[in-house]
Amino acid sequence: MSESIRRAVQTLDLLARTDRDLSIRELADQAAVSKSAVQRILATLVEAGLAVQDPRSRRYGLGPRTLVLGTAYQKRIDLRSVALPHMSRLRDVTGETVGLSVSVGDELLHIEQVVSGSELRRTFDIGRTLPLWCGAPSRLLLADLPDEEVRRILGERRPSAIRPADPPSAEALFEAVRESRRTGYGLAFGETIAGVNTAAAPLRGADGRTVATLSVTGPSTRLDRDGLERCLPRLVQTAATVSGLLGHHA
Repeated sequence: MSESIRRAVQTLDLLARTDRDLSIRELADQAAVSKSAVQRILATLVEAGLAVQDPRSRRYGLGPRTLVLGTAYQKRIDLRSVALPHMSRLRDVTGETVGLSVSVGDELLHIEQVVSGSELRRTFDIGRTLPLWCGAPSRLLLADLPDEEVRRILGERRPSAIRPADPPSAEALFEAVRESRRTGYGLAFGETIAGVNTAAAPLRGADGRTVATLSVTGPSTRLDRDGLERCLPRLVQTAATVSGLLGHHA
């Protein structure tokens, strides 16, 4: 990858991770490059429709073309269409919100969900990144990586759009990742969002690697540890079924 393309991607990544527009100075500070370099990159991104500048604040945000590209990419993901019917059945059985997540670099991205019918429920922000160093799905995505890479991600704790409510220490999460390798599932209690618990299981491709995770999420008042463990057999079974459709043979 050329240096100019790398910096352009880095700039788009920074714009995508925040809920507000950013100034040239803020982007330069976060990217550790000069303001003049950022200004040149932004000029190109604006011309391509990948970034826009607010005429009043002079700050920059993502442009409309990023939505076009994201939607086009999402349409090509067979994973969603394969998993969705099984996610709906899992939601009907458990009564809780079922999510589908993938890793994007050192972050977690929710790409689909089937929402609980209960008035008291938890939903995901589709397309909004979460840290890969917190939460049940992250344990499983990290479990596929070498220990050195896992320790790097846990040590850096790269910031994302959401600040976790009660993240475990790096060592505690490393042990949780090792436990998920052994059991084939992950549990998290109030880590990312206070009062919200999650169980997750891996979706594997033909090569046996984890391509995504399937999760059941709900309020801790209803989905306590016993509740999560009651959901686990059906969650693991559903994940195995979807994995089989993706070409995985246990």
